[in-house]
Amino acid sequence: MAIWALIVSFVVGAVCAVRLPILIFTLVVFLVATVFAAINIHAGISVASTAIWTIAYAASLEIGYVLAHALLYFLYIKRSERASRQQSPLDLPSKYSSE
Repeated sequence: MAIWALIVSFVVGAVCAVRLPILIFTLVVFLVATVFAAINIHAGISVASTAIWTIAYAASLEIGYVLAHALLYFLYIKRSERASRQQSPLDLPSKYSSE
């Protein structure tokens, strides 16, 4: 059960990376961690176990966010850099005499 929750947290983090700015995402992670901790403590689960799982879920959300941004970086930025290197530079005459 806990592995599925970590996977879902990772996927949610990756989906949030597409549309949410980092500040809003940080607030979402804080809210999720706070609600999770409050529910677990109210259910009688130990504070140590709650803290460990809260950190694990928050880390899973953050890892999904970071890896999605890394994937987007490599897909768009690196591809455009390769495309710009393959284009031949334009040999336009300069309008300044010193060049």
